Amino acid sequence: MRDGMSDVQLSKWLADAGHYISRITLGKHKRDHLTDDHERLRINAVKRLTAQKKTIKATGDLAMLVRDYVHGAVEQGEMTPTLAEGLRAQEMIDRRQEKGADREIAMQLAGILGGTSASFQVIEATEIKPLMVGESES
Repeated sequence: MRDGMSDVQLSKWLADAGHYISRITLGKHKRDHLTDDHERLRINAVKRLTAQKKTIKATGDLAMLVRDYVHGAVEQGEMTPTLAEGLRAQEMIDRRQEKGADREIAMQLAGILGGTSASFQVIEATEIKPLMVGESES
């Protein structure tokens, strides 16, 4: 195993020697006992991601999906974002809000200039009578 012989070859070799062990059992043994901690953690992370992928439903907005995933990972202690990453995320959120406000203003302006869906404000007026010379307001 340590020399890189595949699980299938090792299982066949053992079977030929009269000691059958399935390739699945050999693979599990190799993963549990012959990999370093980093590789084991990486494999477990891939398994968790694969399992989570089956439950995460995309809403069409990738940024929101990533935000929700990262939020969950931070809450569970699986991820610790840096200050720089947090500031970049806030900058992206701010930029999105600015673009939304710009779009809203552009739509309102287009409506006013185009004559469609223009909003009107009703101002109540009172009649103002001109004062003659010598009259006072009362």
